Amino acid sequence: MLTLLTASVIHNVVSHGKINQVMFQTDTKGNMLSAPPYPPFKVFLLGSDRNGYSLLDMMIEGAKYTIGITIVVTLCRMLLSLILSAFIYSLKPRIYNGLKVVFEPFSIVPQTIIAFFILKSVLWMSVDGFQHPFWQRALFETFILVIIAIPNLTIHLSNEMRIVEKEPFIEVSKTLGASKPYIFFKHIVPHLYEKWILLFGQQFIQSLQLLAHLGFMKLFFGGTFVSYGIYGDPPKSISYEWSGLIGDSLGYLFVQQWIILVPIGFFIITAICVASINDSIKTYFQKRDMIRYSKEEM
Repeated sequence: MLTLLTASVIHNVVSHGKINQVMFQTDTKGNMLSAPPYPPFKVFLLGSDRNGYSLLDMMIEGAKYTIGITIVVTLCRMLLSLILSAFIYSLKPRIYNGLKVVFEPFSIVPQTIIAFFILKSVLWMSVDGFQHPFWQRALFETFILVIIAIPNLTIHLSNEMRIVEKEPFIEVSKTLGASKPYIFFKHIVPHLYEKWILLFGQQFIQSLQLLAHLGFMKLFFGGTFVSYGIYGDPPKSISYEWSGLIGDSLGYLFVQQWIILVPIGFFIITAICVASINDSIKTYFQKRDMIRYSKEEM
């Protein structure tokens, strides 16, 4: 995953985001031999799209958006939720339960539906073109992807904090006059930070899935270019973000399948890498706890 992200940044610096393209293959006499889309290993390693652009170059170029934005969204979700949950976990039960009632709908309605209705008017290009520049559309989409997860994630984190707060040693600390900040940083954080690290990986995969779902619904990161001509092309991505390439290539699911299978494959590989990292971290924590307990018994 980090290799793809690094390669994407290097590719953007070295080639200025240029994607290799081969329109037609001809012989020495100028006779046309083949035309795009090219299958894998014929012209490019992973083949090309319908316009002859290298799919591998597109994957590398789009990695900085897909992986980079997913990391940013996940970090913002975790930080904002942790800050909010640190304030509300110790509220009186009546107020806390009221907040849970307010936030409950966000855990029932799929995030994809909420994001779709909010982002449709901003990301879908109108007849007159986009009303806002790319960076504003990208920033707004990132903001929405963060905010829609905050209510549910905040309640989840605050519930965990409330469980730890009921432990006997917390009551002892309160009796001795410990302040709320002291209890939070000295007792609650050490007990929960491992779960938060694992939760980061889960939120990363969830954010990645949300981008993929929006791609299937033709809402691509940074905007969906729409051709309104009589013989207009299908909606397409303008950033080479992977979910956009998937949504852009749905029509090729039964013909030239590699055009859609390549970005799907990169999505799957990224998700597997994050899940493997999460499993490795979880195994490390378990082994460390076992060693700690065995030393205490000795």
